[in-house]
Amino acid sequence: MTNLEHLPNEVFYELFEYFNVIELIHAFRNLNSRFNKLLFTGFRSYRLDLRSISKTNFNLVCTQYLPGIIDQVCLLCLSNECETPQLYRHLLNFNLTVDEFTHLHALLLHRIDSANVLLEITSDCFYLPHLTHLKITKCKFTSEYAPKELLNNIWHLNSLTDCTLDMTFEQSLRFSGLSMISKTMKYLSIKCHTFSSMELSHLFSLTPHLQHLSINIGETADIKSQYIIPAPLLTRLNLHFGGTLSTLTKILRSTPNLRHLKLETESINLNGNQWQQLLTEYVSKIETFRFLIRVLSLKSDHVEEHLDEFFQTFQTSFWLDEHQWYVRCDLPQQSGKIFILYTLPYCSKSTHVVYQNRWSKTTLPQLDRSNCFDQISDVFYKRCKLNSSLPTNCYPNIHRLTLSLPHDRNFWTIIPQLDSLTSLKVIEKKEDDRSEYQLKTLVARTRRLNTLNIDALLFLRLLRMNSHHASVRQLELLPYHSKKNRYLNATQCAFLADSSFGQQCEVLLVYIKTRTIILDLIRKMCNLRALHIHCQDDHADADLVEWLKNSLPDTCSIARCRSGPIQIWIQ
Repeated sequence: MTNLEHLPNEVFYELFEYFNVIELIHAFRNLNSRFNKLLFTGFRSYRLDLRSISKTNFNLVCTQYLPGIIDQVCLLCLSNECETPQLYRHLLNFNLTVDEFTHLHALLLHRIDSANVLLEITSDCFYLPHLTHLKITKCKFTSEYAPKELLNNIWHLNSLTDCTLDMTFEQSLRFSGLSMISKTMKYLSIKCHTFSSMELSHLFSLTPHLQHLSINIGETADIKSQYIIPAPLLTRLNLHFGGTLSTLTKILRSTPNLRHLKLETESINLNGNQWQQLLTEYVSKIETFRFLIRVLSLKSDHVEEHLDEFFQTFQTSFWLDEHQWYVRCDLPQQSGKIFILYTLPYCSKSTHVVYQNRWSKTTLPQLDRSNCFDQISDVFYKRCKLNSSLPTNCYPNIHRLTLSLPHDRNFWTIIPQLDSLTSLKVIEKKEDDRSEYQLKTLVARTRRLNTLNIDALLFLRLLRMNSHHASVRQLELLPYHSKKNRYLNATQCAFLADSSFGQQCEVLLVYIKTRTIILDLIRKMCNLRALHIHCQDDHADADLVEWLKNSLPDTCSIARCRSGPIQIWIQ
């Protein structure tokens, strides 16, 4: 301890940034007066991530820790997802609102499916002078509010430079109805909304200092008269594009200083020479061009000969020498005449489906092919036969895997290691004796697996094989093919609770027959902190909620997610 205290304050401040708030204060509070001063006076960069916090620790943070550090929190993450249901309402119960985090630089709002709540939070953000980053993800709303009010709030934030919006409204977003101009926004990503060229033009007028943009464009009609105002500061553009070539040309014409373009499309089919002409004419300063294109082959006969001719246009000096832009072209076995053309390294962040190729070629040199799929983190594996066009060991960094069982014998050749896997979703369309053996092997070969999404009856079969895994903390037991036995009975749930998986489980989603099973699960599963229940004797009224409130301790928070599961946040 004496040697540790010789370190300068700056070293401790850097060290503190690697701890979450609970760990940091638990570890260093009250060791001596110097550490208390470092924690509660000097350190100004607390990162408060409440997305996976237990209710006990949440209460501890709100009552004992936040009063002393609330003006030192630089990042705040809030979520109403399964691990922390109704979190924001509980924050309000402690008289804590977002505007009290006066030093806040970044705010993440995840799975908050109430436009009322988001409108309230973004209104509080008006009083946060240092807020530069706002991220709203996976939020779905009914018709509580028109999205215009929420967008106006966001565009009203005076210091906001970086904004991500991933939210779905019952009413469509309409940027053309906004009038607030952001003088600070430089980085903007908008998902779950498809822009027309007219709306894009209006977006450019609302964000004149925009440098990086990621959006969806879709325009079925070729609106030749529609002019898109220039965005001269835009240097990076990520497009999910479903429009015409004329619309794409207008977009490129409006971004003369574009240097980095990423494109995913199913509507544009240009060969290498045509792409060269388009880029050279409209975005001559381009440095990187990444794309994933799924299109219909133009010729109905002799598809492979046509693809050979098409592929040769990407083997010119422009592609290989001037820019070192390498492409791969695949004709999947079951796709008919749909072919897939993409740059390497593979650039898409969407779920990657492993498929069998009937024809495939790449311009990438052999020596550079080992890491061309390193960025793929989300994979859906169905079935695949080995051939020369599908390299082995090409998915080294998978974090999320969706797998159909029983899998074919080539799975471990194509995906030989799963060291980075944290989430596994298993689909078994009909019961097969091979499935549980393959699943047991797969689970045993993962080291960091945290979440298992699986048919409930298949999971029970896995338990009977004495399978275990030390790191799994979240179980989502769903009735994928169990039509007759949709709900688990008391005996099955007791078997689950007594297993090693049940004893270490912290978050559980399950379908059960009777409400009394809920009490048994909470009593037996000692580490359980969040429970999501679909109950057969629940009739979607307040009866079950009231029964649970009367049956469980007051420290448990109980709510219904609209017409969905009962959510219980356990003390």
